[in-house]
Parts: sequence; C-alpha cells; structure tokens
Amino acid sequence: MKKQNRHPESFLIAALILTVILVIGSGATSAFQQQVYGKIGEKWQQLGRERGPLGAAISSEANAPYGGRFNEFANGSIWWHPTIGEAYAVWGQIGERYRQLGGPNFGYPITDELRTPDGVGRFNHFRAVHLPGRPEASIYWTPQTGAVAIYGAIREKWAAEGWERGRVGYPIGDEVADGPFRRSTFERGFIRWSSTGGPQVIPTSLAPHEGGGFSGNVVTGIAAYADLPTGAHAELYRDPTLLSHAELCARFLDQPGLNDTLRNTLISRIRPKLPSGFGIHSQSNHTMGTSCEGRAELWPHSVSILIRVPGNRLFVRVTTPDGVPGSVDPNFVVTYDLIVRTSITFPDTVAGSVVQGPVTVQGTNVSRPESRSVTGKLVIAANDISSFLGGPDFFAAVRQGGVAQMSGVSTGTALLNQKLAQMRNGAPPGTRLELYPQGALVAVLATNRPLPPGPR
Repeated sequence: MKKQNRHPESFLIAALILTVILVIGSGATSAFQQQVYGKIGEKWQQLGRERGPLGAAISSEANAPYGGRFNEFANGSIWWHPTIGEAYAVWGQIGERYRQLGGPNFGYPITDELRTPDGVGRFNHFRAVHLPGRPEASIYWTPQTGAVAIYGAIREKWAAEGWERGRVGYPIGDEVADGPFRRSTFERGFIRWSSTGGPQVIPTSLAPHEGGGFSGNVVTGIAAYADLPTGAHAELYRDPTLLSHAELCARFLDQPGLNDTLRNTLISRIRPKLPSGFGIHSQSNHTMGTSCEGRAELWPHSVSILIRVPGNRLFVRVTTPDGVPGSVDPNFVVTYDLIVRTSITFPDTVAGSVVQGPVTVQGTNVSRPESRSVTGKLVIAANDISSFLGGPDFFAAVRQGGVAQMSGVSTGTALLNQKLAQMRNGAPPGTRLELYPQGALVAVLATNRPLPPGPR
C-alpha cells in the first residue's frame, strides 16, 4: 500500500518556486548568475539588456579603482563613479581600446558611445577622476581609422578647431613623442604640443614631411607580446631604439665605403659625357652632409622608414688637354639631399613572416650646377647629374657599389622573424597579430581573442 502524502500543498509550493527559478534563470535576465543592479542596471536596461550592444552580463557588479563600480558584459562594460553620478557604457572597438589604455586609469566614461555629428564616426568621452583638475579625454572611431585616443592640450585644441569637422579631420594615431613635441596625427595633418609653444595645428599642406603630406605615428622601437589566458599580456621582446632616429642614421652612415661609392657613382656618370681629351682631376671629391634625419612611422599593417641626409656636395674638377686656353681647370659643384626609403610589413597571423620592402635611394633638392667651363659639353654633363640624382638609375648604380642596403633594418627584420617563430611555437591555428602604437613603440600582439564588434 502506498504511503499517502498528508501535505499535498507543500508539493505545489515547491513546484511553483522551482518554476519561478527556472523562468528567471532562463529568461531575459541572469540575475541569479550575475548581479546587475542600481545605476548600472538602469543603464543596461536602457541599452536593451542582452539584446543591446553590450550583450549578456559576465560579471556581477564590483568595485573599480578610485571609488567607482563596474560590470563586465559580453561585448563591453558599464562604469559608475559617485562624482559623475550616472553610469555609462563602452563597447566594441572603443571598449577594446579603453581596456588597452587602462580603463579607469584613462578615465571614467561620461557619455555612452555616441554617433559623431557628421554621421561617420563614433566616440566616448572620459574623465580622469583621480587626476588634478579631473581632465577629460576621448576615444574616437571610424571604419577607416579604428579607435584612437585623444587627450590633454591637443584634444582641447582639436575641440576648439571643431572636432572632426575641423581642418585636420579625425585622429588616426594616438599621441606620441616627436622630438621636443607631443603629437597626434589626424586625417589631414597633425596637432603638436610643446611646453614652450603650446598646441599647434599643422594641416596637410603645411606638414613638415617628405612630399608635403601628413604622416603616421612616429615610432622609435618595438615590443612584442602574447595573450595569456588570464587576459594579461606576456612581453616576449622589447627594443625601444631599433627604429629611432639615432639608430637608423648611425647604421646607415656607418656603412663602409658609403661616401666613396656615391663619389664613384656620380663621377662615372660624368666621365663618358666629357669632350675628347678632357678628364676628371684627382681633386674631385664628394662629401656627405653633416646631419641626418631618421623617421619611422606606424601605419595599419606596416612601418615606413625614411632617412634624409641633407647637404651632400659633389665637386668636380676637369682636366683640359694641352693648348686649351685658360689658366685654371674648369670645375663645377652640385649639392643635394639624399633620401633613402624602405618599409617593414607585418603578417596578419603568426603563420606569416615580417618582410622588409625594397630600398630606394633618391637625390632631391638638387642645386643648379655652379660651373666655370670652356665647353658646352661640360655644362651638359653637369646638368645630367641633376636629372640622374632624381631618377631610378641612381639607386641601381649605388646598389652595385654594395651600400645603401639599410642593414640595420634588415637585421631588425630578421630578429622580428625569430621572435615571430617563438610566438608561432605552440600557438593555436589562426593566432593573429595586432599592431597598435604604445607610446613611441610599435606594439605587436599575438592573440586569439575574438575580434570585437565594430561600434554600432
């Protein structure tokens, strides 16, 4: 005989409680798994909860630095601080850049992600509640530029110019050191700041850059990282001066035979063009300029490298055959700037290789030959040097002399491939490389994290 239950209503109550728990646990909230409440909960509700840009909660509300609170979500986070009063969200690529910049160390958000007035980009504004004066900063995003941070006096100047609708457009590179300046690069120029001159807007037409254009992020070195399961980065390699002005110039100018190669290359161009009986005097010489400018610039998938050696001087004295009138041998002088370019291109994944691009050498700012000549053919020879320096045959001739190979860049590329091989060892298939500016360094990150969704 079955035992009769003397309290059937207790089973009904238990069943009802179980049903409520299952409905709550499997419905639109995850309240029994992650705690989202208060101002942060209100913001999540406003943004559409799990169906909004943030997605589902993956942490309960917790303490944040400097007295704030936060929740993490599948696609971003919500932050609150008592001095701000309201909770605001960051997500997508802006949220990813915010995390790279240190989250609340960069500042607490004081806006949700918003669309720019021109309809092209997205942005968040932030406030550094822990710094004197509580300065504000921003992260801007467009499909072309990605997410870029801007702050300080450069941001104030950009805002005064009309933000993205001003003369220089959207920022395309984080602030970096550039000699005595701090500089942020924009679509149509850059804004630089110094302690003596303050912020200065330099649109494209005025940018002090080869060819008159604007430039990428100026970098001086490189650092390589790999993602850890904890979400932190393990540093694998760091060379803060590999791409610096001093290193690029020193390695180029220290090439044995550089000056002699340039002299011989140019003289050999002149000799066949002299009239019969004329020759090149032993006093003819070539001297390198006394200064050098080296510049490496970070672009989305590569680093472009330029070396400029201004003020090079070719002096040519021509010997004349017997019987030619005149007591002095004719001579002429040509001055020019030497420009050397190459690049380093990074692969999309650790399965690829870092590749150095071709090296090109060109003479620019070539002076008109200063000459004293008894023959029109000598003038023709002197003028030919000017066109030769600016043409493609010049580099081919220099390369045959065994110099201008930018050995420092070649050595650096080989070293980067060694580090890439270390990253590749044991890395899951599809591990990709991300490049981004980290101060004055090129940061190369090996990661398997899902790509964040672009701002909506």
